[in-house]
Amino acid sequence: MEITEGYRPHTVERITLHHDGAEFHGGARARLRGLQSWSRRVRGWVDIPYHFLIDLEGNIYEARPLQFVGDTATAYDPTGHALITVMGNYNTQEINQAQLGAIVDLASWLSYEFSISPQLIRGHRDYAATACPGTHLYQYLTNGHIVSAVERRLRFEE
Repeated sequence: MEITEGYRPHTVERITLHHDGAEFHGGARARLRGLQSWSRRVRGWVDIPYHFLIDLEGNIYEARPLQFVGDTATAYDPTGHALITVMGNYNTQEINQAQLGAIVDLASWLSYEFSISPQLIRGHRDYAATACPGTHLYQYLTNGHIVSAVERRLRFEE
């Protein structure tokens, strides 16, 4: 029996990058447990608000099932968004190559699986008044690096 109470179904139509906004230097499993506890206890969400999380080593963690809408602490409706967060504060921390590679891998898979144009890969700040996903991550969206890497991957050039 699948538990769906508290979840809202949706269809994934776009990909949105986030950061969790807190300095992160390791210990992803403890960080995930803490995020889940905080999400339930403080925010009243059913679980972790993001569909996927990426740690410092580029490991990808699946959190909320994609068929359900994620949550956000800002004023935008994440219906239709596949939410990817990179653990850390990318206003102060730099994105590393393992994380960037994981973002491209995951966004490529989501684009392929859900027929999403790579042009619909955006940052949280494109939808809400926030600094998320942080200057050091957002630059890879504004300079076209992530979108072009996903487009190349979808054409099987990498």
